[in-house]
Amino acid sequence: MRQAPVVALLTDFGLRDPYVGVMKGVILSICPAARIVDLCHDVPPQDIATASRALTANARYFPEGTIFVAIVDPGVGSDRAAVALRADDRFFLGPDNGLLAALDFEKAVRIQNKAVMLNPVSKTFHGRDVFAPAAAHLARGVKLDYLGPPLERLEELELPEPRLTRAGLVGEVVWIDRFGNLVTNLPAERFKEGAAVRLGRRWIGKVMTTYASVKPGELTAVIGSSGTLEIAVRDGDAHSATGASIGAPVLVTQ
Repeated sequence: MRQAPVVALLTDFGLRDPYVGVMKGVILSICPAARIVDLCHDVPPQDIATASRALTANARYFPEGTIFVAIVDPGVGSDRAAVALRADDRFFLGPDNGLLAALDFEKAVRIQNKAVMLNPVSKTFHGRDVFAPAAAHLARGVKLDYLGPPLERLEELELPEPRLTRAGLVGEVVWIDRFGNLVTNLPAERFKEGAAVRLGRRWIGKVMTTYASVKPGELTAVIGSSGTLEIAVRDGDAHSATGASIGAPVLVTQ
């Protein structure tokens, strides 16, 4: 018997409410052998761009055949499509609102087959009634085509990209992790080690190799595990120390 693939969940639901738990219950009711992994449930509410970045940056670390269920869905209940697609030998399910747009998909379908949904389908909780059961059916071995008709294109999502200016390379904070690190959209290959960093009008210093390169309590800039620039406080919280929020401008100069 083949081993059921991993089903990885990414949502903005948090863990205070039963939403994530009931999605897991639905998946396990249909595919008891499913191996469920929580990728992240603390995406800021309705923040499609952050969810898209988290998904595309981390999907490659999962085994081939993994089924990702990504739910950040402010348009739930509207006429936006529910989609499933195959990309890089993995499957991705989510609302067609730009969340999956960065994936270079090989095939996409619109989830319409009532046989892979719960009945009735809530107007406010497609994570439970549409995406979780559809993912479970994929985990059981149904083909992508069984979920619904083909979809040629996905809704696009405009993500802010770093831009080169006369002052230097300008990006912004796109994520704040639980340690208070300010994660930016500035990829390491766009600048050299030792480049100077400024957060808004605040001088941060040169890009260091590790947090330990500065004294405890000091601000520093390092290359994080995602391969982008992060602003941190050694043994502290850069978010609290700077007051910066998502969207704060960051300048890198050589």
